[in-house]
Amino acid sequence: MNSKYNAVEIITRSVEETVTLGQRIGEFAQGGQCMALEGMLGTGKTQMVRGISLGAEVADIGLVNSPSYVLLNIYQAIPDNPRSKTVYHLDAYRIKDSDAFTAVGLSELLEQDGIVAIEWASRVADLLPDDYLLVRGEALDDDNRRWYLTAHGPKSQALLNAVLENQ
Repeated sequence: MNSKYNAVEIITRSVEETVTLGQRIGEFAQGGQCMALEGMLGTGKTQMVRGISLGAEVADIGLVNSPSYVLLNIYQAIPDNPRSKTVYHLDAYRIKDSDAFTAVGLSELLEQDGIVAIEWASRVADLLPDDYLLVRGEALDDDNRRWYLTAHGPKSQALLNAVLENQ
């Protein structure tokens, strides 16, 4: 993993604010962007991916849910919408080792023009690309979350800058 470029802390005070933060990330993410999501159960990682998918303008936001049992959910881009990006949502919570993600084709997904969002990414840290945005959540209480966004690489730094400039 590259050393971090920049890290910021953002507090969200509701599920809606978490989704809105994710939406800004998804809106400014370029194709091929990887997001590594971390946090305890119930922190809001899947809500963050719901927001990322909203920002990416996927075809059916209703499909966004945790892929814990299937490893990968794909939320398709809207055809003929140049702002729409496919989101590949992976979850490493139940895997024993990185081999399961290799079998899913993580390296091929990273070469697509979509967004790759990996929950519990530290479990597959050896498979992460050199450039990714770490999104680490922490529950402060029932409603409030602290999110640490850390850019690892120039593409992720540009994404983080765009998110911060458009709050």
